[in-house]
Amino acid sequence: MTSSSPDPIRLAEALLFQSSGPVSRTMLARALGEDVEIAQILTEVGRRTVGLGFELVAVGEGWMFRTAPDLAEALRVLLERPPERLPRAALEVLLLIAARQPVTRPEIESFRDAALSQKTLALLQEKGLIRSVGRKPVPGQPQLWGTTETFLVTYGLRSLAELDPLLEGLRGPL
Repeated sequence: MTSSSPDPIRLAEALLFQSSGPVSRTMLARALGEDVEIAQILTEVGRRTVGLGFELVAVGEGWMFRTAPDLAEALRVLLERPPERLPRAALEVLLLIAARQPVTRPEIESFRDAALSQKTLALLQEKGLIRSVGRKPVPGQPQLWGTTETFLVTYGLRSLAELDPLLEGLRGPL
């Protein structure tokens, strides 16, 4: 590291602080250089946040700063408007997509034993919780749906594997 190069730990902290979402390994490597050991940098950044009002957490395929869990509720009361709740049908569809992705609309309808309103899919897309992940290679080529990184961030998940115990009954054959 030359004297004009920024400290990689401080640079990683600044990048994580400025980012509006999770910072990927690729983005960190681009900012810090390919020769920097990303895991060591993240370990040190995480160590530096111990006892502070925020912490480094893994979310999806990246990392981000989040409010320390013991302070989250106090801040929520002070800073946030009440979260907009999803209608029951939308939440049900979102959970089915998370459990069975990639999944088609007819498959969702079959599992729910109820029609799926286009408004429900549009609402979930508008909120950035689901996205089209392609088309199923069957006659008619129905759209396949999956969850997004925004879904993980919104529900505080590192990966879909954290949902496994909750979604076990939603998996399996249609």
